[in-house]
Amino acid sequence: MFNELFEQFDMDEATASQIKRKQKSVHKLFPEFSDRVKAVQDKGGLRLKDVGQETWKWKIHSGTKADVWYDAVVHFKNVEQLLRKLAADRRLWNKDRTKVNLNKLSREFMKRADIQLECGCPAQKYWGGDYVLSRPKYDAKYGDKEDRAPNVRNPKQYGAHCKHLQNLFKALPFYADTVAKWLNDFYPELIGEVEKEAGAEAEKFKRAGEELKKRKVAKEEPVRKPERAAKAEEEPRAAEPREEPEKEPEREEEPQKEEEPERQVEPEKEKEPEREEEPQKDEKRPAKARKVQKEPEKEPEEEDLPDQAEEPEEEESDDDEEEKGSRKIWTT
Repeated sequence: MFNELFEQFDMDEATASQIKRKQKSVHKLFPEFSDRVKAVQDKGGLRLKDVGQETWKWKIHSGTKADVWYDAVVHFKNVEQLLRKLAADRRLWNKDRTKVNLNKLSREFMKRADIQLECGCPAQKYWGGDYVLSRPKYDAKYGDKEDRAPNVRNPKQYGAHCKHLQNLFKALPFYADTVAKWLNDFYPELIGEVEKEAGAEAEKFKRAGEELKKRKVAKEEPVRKPERAAKAEEEPRAAEPREEPEKEPEREEEPQKEEEPERQVEPEKEKEPEREEEPQKDEKRPAKARKVQKEPEKEPEEEDLPDQAEEPEEEESDDDEEEKGSRKIWTT
């Protein structure tokens, strides 16, 4: 939304950080430049005299003369455009994301603000400071531009400003609270508009996110149900074939157990003739005892009775004759 506004910025405009980088080369022109800056602080430093909507006016003491003050100006360019961009950044808001945090906004504003400078001291004019700041590359000279290059005193154009403005750059970070108050005094409506627009956009994104979640849930639910039903159907089918092989060997073993008694019957039939031979060896035993032993042999099966009954009857007839003969002998 705000990108189209900031594409109109002139990329040649200088920020405070760019001017600081250019100023580092001033030590090649004045090796004792740091001592001169400190002398300004010792003499009286600087004072903020007026805070306007776009310009701040200062008084800065001379580093060599007593009771001599030079006027200095800091002019902020494209303030509204930069504030719209920064205020829309929710990282610079409070923790509860309800409004802009002016302290965070002020620090970020001082880092990225396009500024123009002016100092009334002779060094800024004759040692090439105004000419460097007037160049299109920086466009950082406030007021009338300087087109005369310092070909005699500073032909290589070292530095960007004088020792007075150097003190001003050092002091600006300590005025963060003043910048926050300045933003609240001169740009409260603009910041409020940005807060409303950013808040409305944030709500739209939240609603869109919630709708997407609902759609995902609605799409996932019908897909999960058939999967669960298919799994529930597959589980018993998978269990049935597992149980069947376990039962099959049990069924195969059952006929084997039934065959065992059939095999036991065969030896019993073979033993029967052996029992029939015993009474032949013991011929002298009484007939009554033989009858008692033979009675249980008639019970097992009715089919075998007629075959077995014929043989013992013939044997008994022979035995009876012998017994009768033996009795006659004993009686005589």
